[in-house]
Amino acid sequence: MSLLTIVQNVCRRQNLDVPTTVIGSSDEQVLQIRALLEEEGNDLAARALWQVLQKEATLTTTATQSQGTMDTLCPDGFRFIINNTIWSRTRRLPVSGPMDAKEWQELKAMFVNGPYYRHRIRGNELLVNPVPPAGEDWAFEYVSDNWIVDSAGTTFKQYFTADDDEPLLEQTLLIAGLRWRWKKEKGLDYAEDFRTYENQVQDAIGRDGGKKILQMDGVTRGMRPGIWVAPGNWFNP
Repeated sequence: MSLLTIVQNVCRRQNLDVPTTVIGSSDEQVLQIRALLEEEGNDLAARALWQVLQKEATLTTTATQSQGTMDTLCPDGFRFIINNTIWSRTRRLPVSGPMDAKEWQELKAMFVNGPYYRHRIRGNELLVNPVPPAGEDWAFEYVSDNWIVDSAGTTFKQYFTADDDEPLLEQTLLIAGLRWRWKKEKGLDYAEDFRTYENQVQDAIGRDGGKKILQMDGVTRGMRPGIWVAPGNWFNP
C-alpha cells in the first residue's frame, strides 16, 4: 500500500475529499494527513525492535581508534546498534560495549591493550580500544530509522518523497495511528480509537519476528564447546 493509497483510504473513512496526489498537493487537509502519517511512522518505528528495520553492517577495520561514522557504516539509516552483536569474524571474538564516558576514559588512562576489543559511540563515530590491526572483518546488526522504501524497493528513507513510496511497517497500524492522530488534531473524541490502536501495536510487537521459547527449568541451552554428533549418527553395537 503506497502513500497515496493510505491517504486515500483514510480520507474515505473520514468522509473527506479523496485526493489524486499527495506529494506536491497544496490542499491543507492532504498536507496535514501526510505530516501526521510521517509522525505516526517515526513514532511507531521507535517503539520496538521491528524485524523489518533490523539490518546487518560489515566493515574492514583500519588501524585507527575510529572505524568511521555510523552514517557511513550504516548507509540505510542508523538509529542504534543492537547490543552484543559486534563481532570480529576474523578472530571469532565479540567486541564488548558500548562503554559509557567514564568507562572509556578510565580504559584510556589505564593503557589497557587487550586481548578483547571494546567499543564506544561518540560524536557519531565507532571508537575501538585497543586499536585493531587493519584488515579484520567485523560485523554487527543495527536498527534503521528508514521505515519507507521507494517503489523499486532499493532506496530507503524516513520521509515520503513520492506518491508510490511504501511504508515497511505494518500498514494497518499506520492507518489506525493516523486516524486517532487526525481526530486529536481536529478536537474530536479519539479515546476509543487510541485504545484500539494501542492494543493492535502491543499485539504486533508480541508476534514480530517470532519469539524464543522460554525455558522454565533453569537449564541454559545454546552453543557450547564440545563434540557435536547429529542424532542417529552414533555407534550402537
